Amino acid sequence: MMQGAYDLFFELFLSTGISGYLGPLAIVMIGYVVMKRDKFLGVLWFVVECLFISQYLTLVSVTPDYWWQIFLLLIGGMMTCVYPLWDR
Repeated sequence: MMQGAYDLFFELFLSTGISGYLGPLAIVMIGYVVMKRDKFLGVLWFVVECLFISQYLTLVSVTPDYWWQIFLLLIGGMMTCVYPLWDR
């Protein structure tokens, strides 16, 4: 049971294949929903995204393929923070 959960976690977040982008993309989408509901919690969620980025930065020293996950989290996180805070 636990091995299956680990395999799913690995595929969604730590895989260098196309399925490895689904985890960071889901984090960015959750951040967008959180930011639309409550701006303070959205900013805190961006801090959580930065923690994910820091973990990917340690992985980059071994496998440079993780730069794409970092770019996705960084650009997506910044866009989810900037867009809802933009006064329309």
